[in-house]
Amino acid sequence: MKTLAFLAPALIVACVASVSSGSMIVYATHCDYTPIGPLTDISMSVDLSVAGGVAVMTFTNTSSGLETSAVFKEIVVDMHDNDLSSGADVLWNPVILTNTNDVQFGLAKKCNGLPGFNAYTKETPPLAELQAAKPPTTRGLGLGESLQVQFNTSLADGSDIGDYAAFFDGGQDSSDHLIGFHAISSSIVGGQSVSGMNVGAVGVPEPATLILLVTGGVGLVMREKIRRKSSRS
Repeated sequence: MKTLAFLAPALIVACVASVSSGSMIVYATHCDYTPIGPLTDISMSVDLSVAGGVAVMTFTNTSSGLETSAVFKEIVVDMHDNDLSSGADVLWNPVILTNTNDVQFGLAKKCNGLPGFNAYTKETPPLAELQAAKPPTTRGLGLGESLQVQFNTSLADGSDIGDYAAFFDGGQDSSDHLIGFHAISSSIVGGQSVSGMNVGAVGVPEPATLILLVTGGVGLVMREKIRRKSSRS
């Protein structure tokens, strides 16, 4: 019985730890068409690693559920905190590392913005805009495909995507709307396009989801406790 008593709080800690860190998850939130499923079925994960003053971002099409065909044709990345008068660049000199038959991107000369997010993506200095080579349905990021991009950075070695987002905290230029995408050929909007930008730093479930995870785990412990008590009586 003592083992179970100590297991419940330990399980709570384990549940919180398992969902409190991870990739930045960017979900689709804008489209001009009526979807047949949740826009959040279209998602992109973003990871970052830093070593020797160089940051490598990895973008992956992690769409799920009803979404089977969305391809990311544009990705934008904010490299400059407009709240800072000096030392405002967290990333600069983007270089695309991935170049395969299935994933080919180039750097736009200027950021043209994302549908539905012009207020956040047309800034000075401009965001980095990564554009898929033609045809974007083939060269863009399909389901499960990844794109890696290298930047020079002011972040310390060992920093991750959460540290990148934290660089922008403390002012009007916040950690929201730093990274976004424009996806085409989406099955949930009849083959049309959608777009999205991040809100929040990393892929932590909403509080309600977190509560369900924790209480569900505690419930399993309590049921096991009752079962063992019944088997002994």
